Amino acid sequence: MSKTSIWEQTKRIVVVWSYQDEQQMRAFVKAIDYFLQQKKFAHALIIVNVPKDIDKKTLPPHFLIYYNAAFDYSMFGKLKDVQLEAELHKNYDLLIWNGSLDVKIYSALQSTQIKRRLLLNATGKNFDLQIDTTQVDTHAQLQYIQQTLERIVQ
Repeated sequence: MSKTSIWEQTKRIVVVWSYQDEQQMRAFVKAIDYFLQQKKFAHALIIVNVPKDIDKKTLPPHFLIYYNAAFDYSMFGKLKDVQLEAELHKNYDLLIWNGSLDVKIYSALQSTQIKRRLLLNATGKNFDLQIDTTQVDTHAQLQYIQQTLERIVQ
């Protein structure tokens, strides 16, 4: 039996976040950069769910972020972004999900090999951990997740 925390065991991570507004998105980009610098992950996949009325080209560009919207899928539900599709076929240690589960990427991630799935401020099946926080700031939320996972030893 391992004596290391979930956080220490995490080398490959997926973070799924929901877009709220431009200010929140800028804060998210800054927070995710800081979050990823705190631990040298072998691989990180960041997906931001965007409402269909938002033009993805106006969002802050980032080499790790895939902006995902309903129109990124065919009428049969197949993901059009081949690069993101390839990322979903990789194995991950941890999924952190913040936002609605009523998005198409949720079903696409169900077939992705992920050891642990964490849901923030919501309830849903298919998640190993569900964490609630009163924090509204993205940086504080990510920090809270990290601190919580550092305490869970398996």
